Amino acid sequence: MRNTGGVKDSRIDVVDETFVDAPPAVIRERVGDEAWAQQVWPHVRREVVRDRGVKGIRWAVTGQVSGEMEVWIEPWWDGAIVHHYLRGHRQPGAPRDVATRHTLRWKRAVHGLKDGLEGNSL
Repeated sequence: MRNTGGVKDSRIDVVDETFVDAPPAVIRERVGDEAWAQQVWPHVRREVVRDRGVKGIRWAVTGQVSGEMEVWIEPWWDGAIVHHYLRGHRQPGAPRDVATRHTLRWKRAVHGLKDGLEGNSL
């Protein structure tokens, strides 16, 4: 597709899944902690659109990305699969690699959460 506006496509679509061997309610408590969320996503302002309880949270986001973001916690065996989605558009002034930065922040955070809840440390 040809972009005649002179600006590269700003669409962002991040999808991630990570298994965490911990009860979904414990994972949800951590993900819902505002201080934790602010450390993970300092580049966006979040407004809760839907609190799904133990199943997760969906936010409207603004800032470097405008759109929607979700953490969905799916029970799986003795733990849960933590799904993370970010759908939206890069905003003017945001780094070109904002999606990559977002993904790396999330992976560090969810693996830190996983290690802490599973009792793993380096």
